[in-house]
Amino acid sequence: ETERYAMSQTTVASNNVRTAAKITVEEELFAPCMVGTLESQFLKMFTKISRAQTVLDVGTFTGMSAIAFAEGAVAAGHSGNAKIHTLESDKKTAAVAKKIFNACEDDICNAIKLHHTDAISWMKECAQDPNGMTFDIIFIDADKDNYIQYYDLAMGTDGGLRPLLAKYGSILADNTLSALVYDDDDSRRKALHQFNQHVKNDSRVEQAVMTVREGISIISRV
Repeated sequence: ETERYAMSQTTVASNNVRTAAKITVEEELFAPCMVGTLESQFLKMFTKISRAQTVLDVGTFTGMSAIAFAEGAVAAGHSGNAKIHTLESDKKTAAVAKKIFNACEDDICNAIKLHHTDAISWMKECAQDPNGMTFDIIFIDADKDNYIQYYDLAMGTDGGLRPLLAKYGSILADNTLSALVYDDDDSRRKALHQFNQHVKNDSRVEQAVMTVREGISIISRV
C-alpha cells in the first residue's frame, strides 16, 4: 500500500522508461527484474542532483536503470558528454537492451554504451588501466553472490587494483533488503547479508540502506 501511494505521487515515467517496460514484456523477459518506474525515477533524480556525468551500471537486464542514469546525467547538463557504461552477460537480454536503447531519444541512446561481457572481467580490465575511467556512480544490480567482489573492485581493494569509483562518487547497491526476502536455504539471502555487513564494517565508507522496493543502499566515502 505504501509503495502504491508513493508511485501514485511520483512523477510519471518518461517515454524512454515506458518503452523499456513495453519491449521487455513483448520480448517475454522476466519483468520483475527491471528496477521499475519508482526506482528509475529515484535513480534519475539521484544522478541529476549529484550532477554525475559517468556511471557504471553493473547488470543491465533490459536497460531501465541505464536509461534512468542517462536521463539524470542529461538533465544535469551533460548532454553530449554523459557516459553510461552498462554491463550484461546474457546474450539474449543484451540484444533486447540494445533494441530498447535504439528506441530511446537520441541524447539518451547516445549516452549509453552497452557491453555484452562478464562484469568482473570488464571491471578488472578497466581497473588495470592506470589511465582508465572512474565513475561518479557505480550501480550494483547483477548476480547477488558476487556483490562483494563488485564492491571491492569499485573501491579498489581487489588485488591492489585502482578504484573505479571517483573520489567523490557514490555506490548504489540494489536489492539489499532481499536478505530478508529469499528463502533461508537460498545462497542469495546469505550473500546479500554478508555484503551489507561487509560495507557496514568498511571504515572507509558510510551507507544508508533505503526501503525503496527491495532495498537500495547508498554508499560513499567518509
